[in-house]
Amino acid sequence: MSRPPAAAASFDALLARLEAGMAAPAPHADPCSASGPGLPDWLWQVIAVLYDGQDAAAAAKDWALRLHDELGRLGGRVPFAVVHDWHARAVAPMLAEACARRGLPRGPQEAVRDMHVRALAGERPGEAEWEAVLEPALREAYRLAYAYAEAFAQAYAGAHAYAVANAYGEGRAAEFASGYAELNTGANAASFAVGNALANAGASAAAWAAADAHAYAEAWPFAHVRVYAHAWAGRDGTAAPDEADAQARWLRAAYRRLADGLVECLARAAA
Repeated sequence: MSRPPAAAASFDALLARLEAGMAAPAPHADPCSASGPGLPDWLWQVIAVLYDGQDAAAAAKDWALRLHDELGRLGGRVPFAVVHDWHARAVAPMLAEACARRGLPRGPQEAVRDMHVRALAGERPGEAEWEAVLEPALREAYRLAYAYAEAFAQAYAGAHAYAVANAYGEGRAAEFASGYAELNTGANAASFAVGNALANAGASAAAWAAADAHAYAEAWPFAHVRVYAHAWAGRDGTAAPDEADAQARWLRAAYRRLADGLVECLARAAA
């Protein structure tokens, strides 16, 4: 069934901006359309990353069409409650699954989910309460998202080359390289997680406590989306060369799950 010309043009404008990605300029369109500047900047950031993460052009276009329909129903006016709904129903459960799969407690992610549920119910948790719950959850997410296999491989290669050059012998060189890579990569992953969690928890906590769309956009939610996806797709330990394709599939599946979850949240939002 063909769409009315205005709806088709609006979808084309949305698709063009999604194709342009994060570097796209602000559109000059009807503020109430699905592609107009009335959409909050945080949402543009999030949907640009989710669109780019789809596993095929046809799938990306299909998702964009569903997104467009919901944005059109809302007249481009997206309530901040969508942020809470998406994190409660899509993001936090996905991160909790990732934690459980890799031997980390689900509790920090479930605590964040509970905060978003409270916000959806009309409560207004304060900034300090948000930050106290969010920081440990982000620490886990960044740890899961760390590119452990690649970092381990690089550390191993450098240590092994050093050991061989210093006449360790093949067996001892491999043992030395493995031990060094494990210690080095573990320490770097922990530093990465702690540093990023401390740097980012406060901005999101302030935005969520105030339900401030502008402040949330300034917290760079597009970067958080990438962390969520990589956290779910990541695996500990070394990766065999033939696992690269599987890793890419896991990552695309993570983006697809987040993207579908966002459209479902928009569908629940009141116009």
